[in-house]
Amino acid sequence: MSDKADISTSKALAIIESEEPAEQAAPSEPARKLQPTRETIGVIAVAAGVLAACLVATALVADGKPATSGSRTCLGPPMTVAVAPEAATVVGDILEEAGCGQIEVQPTKADQVLQPMAVGGDLPDMWIPDSSLWLERIKPAVEPVTLRASMASSPVVLVSGDGLTRTSYAEAFIEDDLLVGDPQRMMSALGTVVGSREEPRYETKLEPYAERIASGAEGAAPTDTARLAELQTAMSGVTATSEQQWSTYAPQLKASAPKEGTVVLDYPVLITADSSRRNAIASTITAFARVLDSGAADTSLTQAGFRTAGAGKPSPNVGAFTQVDSAAVAEAASEWNAKLRPTRTIAVVDVSGSMAWPTALGSDTTRLRLTQAAVSEAVELLPGSAALGLWAFSEKTEGELGGDHAVLVPTRQLASNNQRAQLTGEIAGLTARTGGGTALHDSALAAYRAAVASYDPLASNSVLIFTDGTNDDPDSLDLTELVGQLKAASDPRRPVRVLGVGITADADMGALRAIADATGGAAYVAERPEDVGTVLREALEQR
Repeated sequence: MSDKADISTSKALAIIESEEPAEQAAPSEPARKLQPTRETIGVIAVAAGVLAACLVATALVADGKPATSGSRTCLGPPMTVAVAPEAATVVGDILEEAGCGQIEVQPTKADQVLQPMAVGGDLPDMWIPDSSLWLERIKPAVEPVTLRASMASSPVVLVSGDGLTRTSYAEAFIEDDLLVGDPQRMMSALGTVVGSREEPRYETKLEPYAERIASGAEGAAPTDTARLAELQTAMSGVTATSEQQWSTYAPQLKASAPKEGTVVLDYPVLITADSSRRNAIASTITAFARVLDSGAADTSLTQAGFRTAGAGKPSPNVGAFTQVDSAAVAEAASEWNAKLRPTRTIAVVDVSGSMAWPTALGSDTTRLRLTQAAVSEAVELLPGSAALGLWAFSEKTEGELGGDHAVLVPTRQLASNNQRAQLTGEIAGLTARTGGGTALHDSALAAYRAAVASYDPLASNSVLIFTDGTNDDPDSLDLTELVGQLKAASDPRRPVRVLGVGITADADMGALRAIADATGGAAYVAERPEDVGTVLREALEQR
């Protein structure tokens, strides 16, 4: 059995039995990594019978030997565990060998968990991502409990395809065929970003990669396995990936830990179920912790290319390495998150009767046509990683929408199938929808609530409202009520800004500013026809 077993089991039992009193001495490291707190787990009182079952479950694998698949090693109800894809197979095998058939392992990318974690959506019972740094990206609706600070680890290493060993990022950045992953969605790619901070010229070299990644184009940010495959095929190039990926998929290639220091993937074990659910699956959690702490688990993980405290290094491996300062990693991650953070917005277009008016006396161009041209330009120029949806609004009793507003195109990434084409078609069709009054207030609130509900924690979330008039829907909220409702619908964990674009000086800029201010947004006015496109670009640049 691993030396870690007693520590992790006592943690699991502490979570199940009760919470430590708040008056006890503070831990020497952040609470999320060492012990549960009042905020993260609350008070869980378990009956003596449940606790006894937990104790029995922890004892069944005490010798660290895998149980046969037919034995009852794991007591307790079914439970789901989301695991980083590269570790999912080995975790599933470990549980199968230990007789834990009621624990379902789901290969899961980090962003599939981060989004519901940020908005309070449905989550797996437990989560094992590749890095604890993911939790720095969001403000969880419910803070997860750290059962284990690290199930296993894997340093990021430099891998080359030409048979020569690269021992530093300085050597890697000399290469013309450097391959880079997406530092926002692949923790292994953060190694390259951290290495680039040594020299301004290195950061400059990464700019074209940043542009391609932000484009959302297919293949712009190849996965670790795809990059390794390319190195093997071309027999040239350099990339940064985890030691585990290299030892599993390309062990014949040369690899080395960069001498400047490296990022280390730490695979924390997190309880993401809420307190009620944790109570219901307490015995399964405890059994799961005990299985992970066994010598058999350490051996399996090491054979799968990971490093463990109990079984040491995989074969092959790059030997000793220096871990780069965690603060530097977090800072680099934050900088690239800001650089690569895509736009997610709903364009809400006024199609009231006045939008069909000419922009000026004698002009053939209408206010709506100018708006259509500006939004169409955004559809064409925004990168594929951006997500854009389209709504239209006018007063329901007179307009052509069958209601105050209509969702014409749901918000999806522009790189997804037919999204640009659907938006282009519906934008062109707005001309046929004009008529009636301006249902600004109710439509603004509905769009804002929809944006908050579908919030993406890895994007800049907003609502773009285009209008040329004043709310004249007699059945709608007044402005004071609207501002109050917007503030009530806001969520600091899910920041969404309203960006108002007034079309001509007739637009009610007082209302647009009040709406924007209530959400931390901004309001702009396009007084001249030629200003519409410029104003829209300025609004979209606001992150």
